[in-house]
Amino acid sequence: MNRFAWRVVPMLVVLTVLAGCVPAWRAQQVTKIGQFAVPECCVVDAKTGKVYVSNMETDVGAYWADDATGSIAVLNPGGVPANMRWQASAQDAPLHSPKGMCILDGVLYVADNTRVLAFPLSDAAQPKPLQGPKGEHLNDMATDGVAVYVSDTAAGVVYRMGRDGVTTIKAPAGVNGITFFKGKMFAVSWDLHEVYELDPAGQGDPVPFGLACHFKTPDGIEVLEDGTFLVSDMHGNRVAAISADRKTVSTLIEVTTPADIGLDWRQRLLYVPQFEQDGVSVYRLVPVED
Repeated sequence: MNRFAWRVVPMLVVLTVLAGCVPAWRAQQVTKIGQFAVPECCVVDAKTGKVYVSNMETDVGAYWADDATGSIAVLNPGGVPANMRWQASAQDAPLHSPKGMCILDGVLYVADNTRVLAFPLSDAAQPKPLQGPKGEHLNDMATDGVAVYVSDTAAGVVYRMGRDGVTTIKAPAGVNGITFFKGKMFAVSWDLHEVYELDPAGQGDPVPFGLACHFKTPDGIEVLEDGTFLVSDMHGNRVAAISADRKTVSTLIEVTTPADIGLDWRQRLLYVPQFEQDGVSVYRLVPVED
């Protein structure tokens, strides 16, 4: 099925500020694309600007079921639909409930329940399962430019998958979204409602930001060039901004059930999959003048 709806929405999103600090960014909605099927993650290919969207295509409560119903869509830069079923589950190459994704060296890596799949972006080849850990609930993915990392929400760990094998990184219980920024690794915990800095070497314990009171169920995390953290809070129905000093939280966008957000650094575009709305909203991020 090649169903989609696309429209431009010239709407400015107003930020709600906590702790009395003026926010550094505002967000302007550019477009909203409909007719996805439980979209969980958006990831941007830095080389092409194309956006890959994972669709779980499953019933409520079956988000970790190996039901072979998933798919991956592709959007052109800016959010124009290109191929809403670029990859779809097949009998000989099932996609179950694809969630987090990352891109490294021209390959799209996808967390699919208990395994990680690899899709070469140069063609539409069948996915190749990677030799990695037998995960419980593999959720989000990230890369430091050398290896790929995947969070296991049930196990409360992050796995590093590189040429030297698989290593385990300490993470908080319920770890969900993960990302890298200037060599540092960050994560959010769905269960503990907190944001953490992790040790990518796997030695140190997770260090909390101390902001758990501001979040309900944090899902995705990205970092802007000035060090501002963006965190999607699914049941808080917003994307929050955390100041670079990790002290101030503000509401950047009010949006229903945002999942694992994707960031286009070059265009300053934020892609927000709306988990229970079967849509993806796109926002342009604009720095606030002093």
